[in-house]
Amino acid sequence: MDLETFNQMPAFMRKEMENLKQVAAPILKKRLIFLFTAVPLLVISLVYLSSFWGETRFGTETFIKIGIAALGAAFGMALIRESSYQKRNVQQKVFQYILERMQKSEVLSDERKNRYVTAVKEQPFTVMSNFMEFLNEEESRRQRLAE
Repeated sequence: MDLETFNQMPAFMRKEMENLKQVAAPILKKRLIFLFTAVPLLVISLVYLSSFWGETRFGTETFIKIGIAALGAAFGMALIRESSYQKRNVQQKVFQYILERMQKSEVLSDERKNRYVTAVKEQPFTVMSNFMEFLNEEESRRQRLAE
């Protein structure tokens, strides 16, 4: 979500987006560290390994260099794999937060809450739009009750 869209949101939605960000921030930070370490390590290791491509004589020293570069590349790939695992972890945490938030609502009826929870579970690609719709309905219901 870009900053302009975020700033145009109503205050109640912005608050929920901040809560979502707090849920995801620690895992995202770890994921970014993994990626920013893995990509340069992998690229440097592969470039270094490619420098041995046309070499005809191999000594013990060359095999050690190739082994170290291969280990670096393997470690970089492992970090990228861990980064993708962290991405799934972020998605699960956000999904779990949204479901808990929907079920915790005191303003909407159980029938409406269950409808939103079912929609989120059945259509995982539209989670955020369903969550925004839920927040809008909850806020309008809250305003009607306050009148």
